[in-house]
Amino acid sequence: MPTPEETTVLVVDDEADARAYMSAILEDEGYKVVTAADGQEALERLEESKPALISLDLVMPKLSGYKLHQKLKTKREWRGIPVLIVTGHARDDLGRDDFEKVTTLGNCAYLEKPIKAAQYLEAVEMLLAGEAADA
Repeated sequence: MPTPEETTVLVVDDEADARAYMSAILEDEGYKVVTAADGQEALERLEESKPALISLDLVMPKLSGYKLHQKLKTKREWRGIPVLIVTGHARDDLGRDDFEKVTTLGNCAYLEKPIKAAQYLEAVEMLLAGEAADA
């Protein structure tokens, strides 16, 4: 498995504070981090370079996390990218339907907001190692 210094994580969240928090957790461990404020911006980042993992919020403007995850399955080079769903809407009307759909797409795990740094890192490391993880 590559070291954190060799590993890029794409953090996608429409909340600037959440993006900064998750980025700081990863950067403190040595990971390279690229960020996007919504699914559309994430597609632009994916076109620039392929990350080892995507940390993905579900409920976002322009392009939801679910729709972005679906688009990952349409390009061969993106299909294998593991996805960590980080959402506060897994059980409410805003995100429940998308959450249920995205978890059936495979190659993903999820955490519910608010997250703890250790829990987030553990999920990232498990996905990068090819292991399943759930909150």
